[in-house]
Amino acid sequence: MSRVFGDIEAGRGISDAEAELIVRWMWKFEGLAWMFHNPRHIYTTKYTLRERVLQPIDRVRGLLVLAVSLAQRRDPDFRDGTLGMDSANILNAIFVSAVFSRVALIVSLCDFADRIPREVSLYRLAPKRWFPGYQAKLFFPETGFATCTEAVTATKSVSPGLIMLHEVHGPELMARGLRALREKEEQRVAHGRQKAGAFKQL
Repeated sequence: MSRVFGDIEAGRGISDAEAELIVRWMWKFEGLAWMFHNPRHIYTTKYTLRERVLQPIDRVRGLLVLAVSLAQRRDPDFRDGTLGMDSANILNAIFVSAVFSRVALIVSLCDFADRIPREVSLYRLAPKRWFPGYQAKLFFPETGFATCTEAVTATKSVSPGLIMLHEVHGPELMARGLRALREKEEQRVAHGRQKAGAFKQL
């Protein structure tokens, strides 16, 4: 992750694969914090936190947006840079917001992308990880804040509303989005079969 953050801060951008890596990394921190505050509860009935962080996320990939913004400089009050989460979920395991050093990060369902501060650059993950160029640098976050303190203020102010949206509407939107992705994939496969059939007839 240090290399990925270094590329962001240097303006070299990140790839789709690195965007997924950031999402997994953010989910790990959010999950560990949730488990610390809820030691007697089960993280989810579908998978463990370890499985969620390490296994492929293709099922929800196309529904996610990664928001990233840089702070131009560190605030003098933060000698080592900011480091911390700005979100605390109850039921949803998608939304996360945080600021690390000069990098502000938000993971959200794409349905709520319009609620993310305009100072933050947005990247929607591809539905599938393995596509031509998935390791190419595609996303170049811009500098949206003067200091890391401004970045923390922005993520903290927007997080409560986004948490509520994910908690209340997230499950329904995810089910609808997954259904749409499945139908799109079925259409793609059917189209491929039609083309193969036409080729054979020739």
